[in-house]
Amino acid sequence: MNKYFIAVASAFVFFFSTRVEVKVAGEMKKIMHKGDLSAHISLDTLLSHPNMYGLGPAEGIKGELMIIDSKAYWCKVENGKANTSANNNAKAAMLVYAQVPSWKSITVTDAIKDYSTLEKKVEELALKNGLSLDEPFPFMIKGNFAKSTYHIIDWKEGTQHTFDNHKQFAQFGNFKKEPVTLLGFYSNKHHSIFTHHTTNMHVHIMDDKKTTVGHLEEISTSASSITLLIPLTP
Repeated sequence: MNKYFIAVASAFVFFFSTRVEVKVAGEMKKIMHKGDLSAHISLDTLLSHPNMYGLGPAEGIKGELMIIDSKAYWCKVENGKANTSANNNAKAAMLVYAQVPSWKSITVTDAIKDYSTLEKKVEELALKNGLSLDEPFPFMIKGNFAKSTYHIIDWKEGTQHTFDNHKQFAQFGNFKKEPVTLLGFYSNKHHSIFTHHTTNMHVHIMDDKKTTVGHLEEISTSASSITLLIPLTP
């Protein structure tokens, strides 16, 4: 009886201790410094699992990927325009991902003037709501921003990739005063793994019409028009 109880209890603890475990396939530094644009994971290996969220550049860094609740979106540049489609068979040069069964919604009442302000606000509200900044975690933001800018990588095959020319073939765009969803992953210990060395966040953005997925560059909003979602901890 005691052994059975311990086994059940252990399984219970394991379930909750891994429910928001952040995993990474590939590394940004291998893309940036070694020109490794090859696939490191196929999304179809993840999407059979429920409550999956993830983001990263596609294989060959031809477009941006975003997984929302086990639905995958691949945004590519075709004929000079962003084209987003649901695609479970896409492959990623780097992907950061996690299963999140439940989210806690937090209304953001302060103005967000730029990306740096957003990062500080995510840190502040995560700490206030029971998360540790010593462990990576996913988050989402939903709302209507005054302006948000993004890029979509569209690497030209056959061109050598380096840190300095990473955005050479990127298409830049923006959303203005329209509903968007941001999916991000926070960590202060994964620079050059799934975040750039200048930030603790990697964030992708998608409009509610699902026409475009981009890597977030900059963002601003005046006041309480956005909601932050963080993993609901037991």
